[in-house]
Amino acid sequence: MKLKSLAAALALTLASAATAAAQLRIDINIPANRLQVLDGDSVIRTYPVSVGKAGHDTPDGEFTIGRAEWNPSWRPPENREWARDAQFTPPGPNNPMGRVKLFFAPLYYIHGTPDSASIGQPASHGCVRMRNRDVIALARLLHQHADPTVAPTEIDGILRRSGTTRWSTFRAPVTLTIRYEPVVIEGDELKVYPDVYDRRRVHTEGVIQALLSAGYEAGSIDRQQIRAVLRRAGQAEGTFTIKVADAFTGLQRRADLAAN
Repeated sequence: MKLKSLAAALALTLASAATAAAQLRIDINIPANRLQVLDGDSVIRTYPVSVGKAGHDTPDGEFTIGRAEWNPSWRPPENREWARDAQFTPPGPNNPMGRVKLFFAPLYYIHGTPDSASIGQPASHGCVRMRNRDVIALARLLHQHADPTVAPTEIDGILRRSGTTRWSTFRAPVTLTIRYEPVVIEGDELKVYPDVYDRRRVHTEGVIQALLSAGYEAGSIDRQQIRAVLRRAGQAEGTFTIKVADAFTGLQRRADLAAN
């Protein structure tokens, strides 16, 4: 009976870890240079990041984060012009990978950087950069939810041994969504981010889709008002932000949302 009880307890623990990891997810909107951590539908953390610059696009799509590397070294990739004169860098404070990197696709990572001035703008060669303190906080959070092979209580010791690399595998990988949406509704504001990869995504239909996703009635959307807003956005430097109520008159919420 004791063995059965232990087996049942272990199964419950593993199921709870898998459920927690399934609820925790990460969302990155490339034009916004922003990473959000969500628990279900609630945003619990927001971090500025640096995505790939034009010509070194960060890939968009659905991924999973399945492992971490603490105190990573950096070996310049072969046959890349930008890395031609670069040298191998061992673990340490000046490593281009920072204090930890999180794997989501072959040769693409979320990682720290000693170049904190680059955060908030497209500056990498495809990876997602974070300030070291932020990526450490993110990795700690994942280690609390993803059933890692390195216990969360071990992380302080790993960081103190900054010259020693340590791997951690997540038995319950965390979902990562990377989007390319330069036109979004956030709260009561319309934001138009720079179309950093020149994908021609800033247009009337993009605003309509953003309004529909935010719960506005299709019949109340005025294309002429949208075109006026886009003209203003086109004259702005950087991100253009305007209150939805100031940009559009006559907008109505969908009946199913207005009733709640």
